Amino acid sequence: MRSISTLSSLINQKKNKQFSISLIEDNKFYLTAISQYIKNNIPNIKLSSFSRSSSFLSSLRHKPEIAIIDFNLDDRSEMEGIELIRELKFKSPNTQIIVLTGEKSVSTAIKCLNEGVLNYVVKEDKAADKIGKEIKKVMETMLKDIEDESRKRRINLIIISGLIIGLGFAFFKSFFPEMPF
Repeated sequence: MRSISTLSSLINQKKNKQFSISLIEDNKFYLTAISQYIKNNIPNIKLSSFSRSSSFLSSLRHKPEIAIIDFNLDDRSEMEGIELIRELKFKSPNTQIIVLTGEKSVSTAIKCLNEGVLNYVVKEDKAADKIGKEIKKVMETMLKDIEDESRKRRINLIIISGLIIGLGFAFFKSFFPEMPF
């Protein structure tokens, strides 16, 4: 069983850890621009950028917490965005996915959301800002989840400690009934 100080240390490590983000975009100019924006505006991240789905999938042993996927990947990418989303969800179900696309189709957005995508961002003037805001929201949610889990563990540790002390006291009292406590 972990002590409260050990749990506090683990929480601080997780709060200060770098979030892993993968960006999959076949347009090298756009890939570079979005990568630079993310690196310059979001602290505590480790960003990996890919221009092909195959290179991204081969790196999946290190599952990213967040993946930003271009929906319309070109022929060099071996698979379309929706296929990549399905494959990622299969191999890394906890990865939060944000779709980045030039396609403004409501049906495509719905299709992506039905596949478990967190959000759908259209490549427009403020796309980088929108991506940044989405990443920050996901990071905040993950940190809140870590804090909530830690709070539950602390409460359980306190309850268990109290039970152990109570049982120890009852056990001690059974051997020394004349003690006034």
